[in-house]
Amino acid sequence: MLPEKKQVMLELLKDAWVYVVLDPRRDGVVLPPHLRREPRLVLQYGYNMPMPIADLTIDDEGIKATLSFQRSPHSTLIPWSAVFAMHDGDKRGMVWEEDVPKDVEAAPPEPSPEPPPPPAKPGKKPRPSHLKLVP
Repeated sequence: MLPEKKQVMLELLKDAWVYVVLDPRRDGVVLPPHLRREPRLVLQYGYNMPMPIADLTIDDEGIKATLSFQRSPHSTLIPWSAVFAMHDGDKRGMVWEEDVPKDVEAAPPEPSPEPPPPPAKPGKKPRPSHLKLVP
């Protein structure tokens, strides 16, 4: 069984900022309307961010904070039921598969390897440089 989202958030916040991945369309989410249209939204939280979040509260209900969107402060509430992943942007994180919206793709496909450069044309010698080394 996976740990509670609240505990994961508190643990990640000890050492880093936390990226919270959520479904903003879920009931109880309080965000500006323009952010509630997509099935996936990432919000960043932390105790020592360049723009401090003075009222950051993490409790049994969810995450409450005044965040700035388009240079305007907004009171937000993200209930735990809307959160489906969290990570520290580096190496630690967790996904709650049962909460991932059906219309969110799992993982992006691996990029194909870069094709090798085309072979040099046979018989052509490189032109000497017109630049001279000056001592």
